[in-house]
Amino acid sequence: MRIDLHLHTTASDGLLEPAAVMQAARAAGVGVVSITDHDAVDGLEEARSAAAAARLTLIPGVELSAYWGRVEFHILGYFFDPESGALRAFLQNTREARHRRLHAMLSRLQAMGMAIPADDVFGRARNGNVGRPHLARALIERGFVTSADEAFDRYLGTDKPAYVPRADVSVGAAIRVIREAGGIAALAHPGLYSRDEAISDLVREGLEAIEVYHPQHAFGRAARYRRLARRLNLLVTGGSDFHGAAKGDHAATIGVPSLPESEFDRLWAAAEARGALRGLVRCAS
Repeated sequence: MRIDLHLHTTASDGLLEPAAVMQAARAAGVGVVSITDHDAVDGLEEARSAAAAARLTLIPGVELSAYWGRVEFHILGYFFDPESGALRAFLQNTREARHRRLHAMLSRLQAMGMAIPADDVFGRARNGNVGRPHLARALIERGFVTSADEAFDRYLGTDKPAYVPRADVSVGAAIRVIREAGGIAALAHPGLYSRDEAISDLVREGLEAIEVYHPQHAFGRAARYRRLARRLNLLVTGGSDFHGAAKGDHAATIGVPSLPESEFDRLWAAAEARGALRGLVRCAS
């Protein structure tokens, strides 16, 4: 059975609606999925009904942006209660910070001769959960760049001319809100940061898992993080980080890589031990 615990939808910066992602997962032979939209859980309800129809096991998920010092990390949450008051308040504050940040980035782009109406960017974001990928797509459509990669490399990436840092949410705060909602906190794609010295700090903050299987963890990275997980007694997660099918815009393939079922069994057992399943049933593949 293929397992993909890292999927994005239009509830954040993905290109497909939640129901369409569930259908694509089924078509790809995936049996267990998690929607992990950036700082949002708005797509979970639609995904839940679509997953049931497709006979998929859907794990509640989210991907929170946070900082370790000046370095941005992404913290994945699994098996939490989506209705948690603390989590909902956290996400609302994050959404408001995203709005302020995007307006500041639009101002910087305008000063560089690239005027983009705010409505053109916010209109691409479901429920106002706007992010840099939405701005990148607006830049592409207006002919300022030819791909999302170019948009980030030239203007939107860290320390680039239009980049504005996000409001400072600490990794500790992100981990705590996931745990307060009954979930398991995991570090997303550690190989993208090349800051392995931070992981012990995150474990002290309550991190319980690490994403070992990811499209960017080639050339021995997966093996390295698998060994680190064992050494630190961390659970293992993984998935495709699927955002859509547009060339140069997170063109990953659902279910590639796939989390080994034995590792998912350990995640499930940990959630069950703390009573975090909340009636969740594993569907037959």
